[in-house]
Amino acid sequence: MKRIVLILFVAVLMTTSALCQQKAQRFAVYEDQVKPSMNAKYWECMKKVKANSVQHKLNAGWTSVAFDDNSYIHMVPITNFADLDKNMFAELETKMGKEAHQAMWSEFDQCIESSKSFIVTSLPEFSHSSPPQGENYRDVLYWQIIPGNEKASEDLLKEWVKLYDSKKVPSGFLTFKVLFGSEPGYAIVSWGKNEADAAAKALKTRELIGEEGGKLWQKTMLITKSYYSKRGDVLPDVSYSVAVAGSN
Repeated sequence: MKRIVLILFVAVLMTTSALCQQKAQRFAVYEDQVKPSMNAKYWECMKKVKANSVQHKLNAGWTSVAFDDNSYIHMVPITNFADLDKNMFAELETKMGKEAHQAMWSEFDQCIESSKSFIVTSLPEFSHSSPPQGENYRDVLYWQIIPGNEKASEDLLKEWVKLYDSKKVPSGFLTFKVLFGSEPGYAIVSWGKNEADAAAKALKTRELIGEEGGKLWQKTMLITKSYYSKRGDVLPDVSYSVAVAGSN
């Protein structure tokens, strides 16, 4: 989260409820690579930010996700690029006091090896289904295409949605696109109750889409520059929404 106050941008964050919307939503994503030796301290920092936000009823929100490579992302819904010029924690600084507020963020800085930020948008038209409540495990496929294949990539995503629909695949995927701050590409997100449940869902999906899915994957690879996966969990305990503050 290194200085979320400095709103540049990382890559892919949001509230779980926002994921379920059928309308496209933009997010500022803040990604921290945390030092393994400071992981426990980083958790303390996240809890402290949420506790102060709840106490002072901060009118903002984010969703935090922890990945298996000791990186974390914090997704902040935004309406437009102008929102990036706003300090979402200005209200909190006023209520906490400048000194206490700065001390809170300086503790974060001690835990972080590197940080980056970027802006993404959800693509409901290229998604299938959405994660049920309580299914917080995430498997994220980062997909970068060969430049010049932007139209082809959208056509392929439509084919994937159509295939899942035709085979009545019970699980699904959410598609996000990087708009700014990182190399252009997509993030394809699937989910489960835990790693074992997500693996079982993936196996069932492969059985359902069968040979057609294999052929479509090969077709997808023809315009692919690179791809890799990361696995992690949404963290409700350190995520925050205005509704959380309102309930206290």
